[in-house]
Amino acid sequence: MLGASLYLSQSEEMNMQNLKVLNEVGVKTIFTSLHIPEEDPEQTLSGLKRITGKIKNYGMNLMADVSSSTLEQYSITKEKAIDFFKEFGITSLRIDHGFSYTEIKTFSKHFQIILNASTITEETCTSLMKAGMNLSEVTVCHNYYPRENTGLDRNFFLKRNKYLKDKGFKIQAFIPGNLKKRGPIYAGLPTLEEHRNIDPLVAYMDLKETFLVDEVLIGDILMKESTVTRIKKWIEEEVIVLPITNVHTNLPENFYEIHHNRQDVARDVLRSEGSRVALKGQSFEPIQAKQRPTGSITLDNDLYGRYVGELQVIKRALPADDRVNVLGQVKDASLGLLEHITAGVKFQFMEDYDE
Repeated sequence: MLGASLYLSQSEEMNMQNLKVLNEVGVKTIFTSLHIPEEDPEQTLSGLKRITGKIKNYGMNLMADVSSSTLEQYSITKEKAIDFFKEFGITSLRIDHGFSYTEIKTFSKHFQIILNASTITEETCTSLMKAGMNLSEVTVCHNYYPRENTGLDRNFFLKRNKYLKDKGFKIQAFIPGNLKKRGPIYAGLPTLEEHRNIDPLVAYMDLKETFLVDEVLIGDILMKESTVTRIKKWIEEEVIVLPITNVHTNLPENFYEIHHNRQDVARDVLRSEGSRVALKGQSFEPIQAKQRPTGSITLDNDLYGRYVGELQVIKRALPADDRVNVLGQVKDASLGLLEHITAGVKFQFMEDYDE
């Protein structure tokens, strides 16, 4: 599952356009915050009113980050909080602090409850259950970290998520966007520090496949439409689309088709299963031999005998070879995708013009 963030200090026009794009690619959860210090409260509520109808029309879930200070900010008593949140079309509450477990239980009758993943303890779990809540019906969401070097450590994150899963919680976490970074720091909004400057699809797959995350949220204002489309292609078709550069002009006819990594996984390369059969009988003259750094896309040429036509992606750097033509290069930020292309996994190349 993929969700995205909208910030109510942005223009209505920008938020409406972002919602349209997000709906087209299947995003179903919209995250926003009602207590960002640098945002004007009146502007926040005004912006929320204008987009609530569109979110509802798209069938999206509106998740709001709230705390007791949120109510103080808007001069709302706790007794009127439920009506206040419902008025603005909120369907999920990410509760940060300032509410009792009894109050959280009351909220759960009207909203999906999401708690801060960083603050869950044994005492929290016991208190939630005493209040009558089933932990398997509660989601926990990690923070995003605007300042460089403050994102979570991978070992801590995995250990934490294993603990949360053992308790029965569903888990959410953030990946950065790659189109427009959110201020005032403009350094991306990831949960994990190592995700700050990489291809968001790498970050998405890491969270889902390695770190036990159930729903991934885009932290920044938005990411490239092509990137969201690539994430959608993985979710719906299980195809990993690799952005590439330095593409040779003379390509085999099957270059941009979907490839399958062989079931007998090689140590050094991804091998496109059936590429030799698909190109059987065709001639590929040698071109100038080049070093093959990680991410090089290669094709065995006529000098390689029975291997002519084998298409590969290099997983670990290899030297130049007269028998191997280098046809392109996976972009540096996307190299982490190669480790996710295991036995039988589908992959496809895409020149990324959406800069």
